[in-house]
Amino acid sequence: MKRKIRVGTRGSQLATTQTKQAMAEIQAKYPDRELELIEIVTKGDRLRDQSLTSIGGQGAFVKEIEYQLMENEIDIAIHSLKDLPTVIPEELVIGCTLKRKSPHDCLITRVKDQTLENLPKGAKVGTSSLRRQAQLLKIRPDLEILPLRGNIDTRIKRLVEGRYDAILLAHAGIQRLEVAQDDVFFHVLSDKECLPAIGQGALALECRKEDTEVFDILSSLDDSDTRIAVEAERAFLRTMDGSCTFPIGGFAKVEEGNVVVEGMISNYNGTEMIREICQDQDPIQAGKQLGELLKEKGADRLIKECQTYVKNNPLHTGTLMPGSY
Repeated sequence: MKRKIRVGTRGSQLATTQTKQAMAEIQAKYPDRELELIEIVTKGDRLRDQSLTSIGGQGAFVKEIEYQLMENEIDIAIHSLKDLPTVIPEELVIGCTLKRKSPHDCLITRVKDQTLENLPKGAKVGTSSLRRQAQLLKIRPDLEILPLRGNIDTRIKRLVEGRYDAILLAHAGIQRLEVAQDDVFFHVLSDKECLPAIGQGALALECRKEDTEVFDILSSLDDSDTRIAVEAERAFLRTMDGSCTFPIGGFAKVEEGNVVVEGMISNYNGTEMIREICQDQDPIQAGKQLGELLKEKGADRLIKECQTYVKNNPLHTGTLMPGSY
């Protein structure tokens, strides 16, 4: 009799929804395998009112799940790849990355056909992401950026109530939850307007290296174009410093045998931004080259400036948003 495979995830609505979608892909290819969903409360979920930087960065969402994996309490951990640190425990491996949903950010408004360009002067825009804040302010320095917390439904409700003129969410979360409301309108931002977070829109399925049975199942589901792209993006982030606690964005594509990766780093308000493109046949090399190029052009100085801003403005520095994108 084949063993039951235990799948661990955060307990938020988005996390459980995307985990069930990933489990359905496993089940479709391996209908004889029994899967069990196990919800895990992470440090990031418990300390939802604290900033990412104060409790260890994006890894606050995944460390407990990885611990359960290493302790053999679960067999697969499913993460939003953008939450997964660029260095994972030696005992673990990313068994596969599923086909990526939209990597882009989405502007949500109460007025039809509103875009970033035609928002009213001084419009109030909700986001707690420094990456989004910097890129918005570079295009529209008149905007008032306000912190925004809660799951996707909560944040949209606050928009509808009139607390904001617009809010920004990852398009992938809207896709996965199939969000549709009559009283709000969605406008997907282009790469030129807002480079996404590293790995945004992709799911990583992690397992123990020694568990060859599960690894073989996962590797058969790997989407090669997604994996190659996110390898380049994560190599870029790892070269910078490995975290997302400053305004950094990156997005890679596979084009004619080459991996083309674009990245940016900025100060907190977008008045200084470094943005470059590199390409290589090797995704890791493409990402490294991009990171080194940005460092040559002054990235370290912008990072230090952001660290000072983070200390003085904790509400605008990646405040945790459990169950959301």
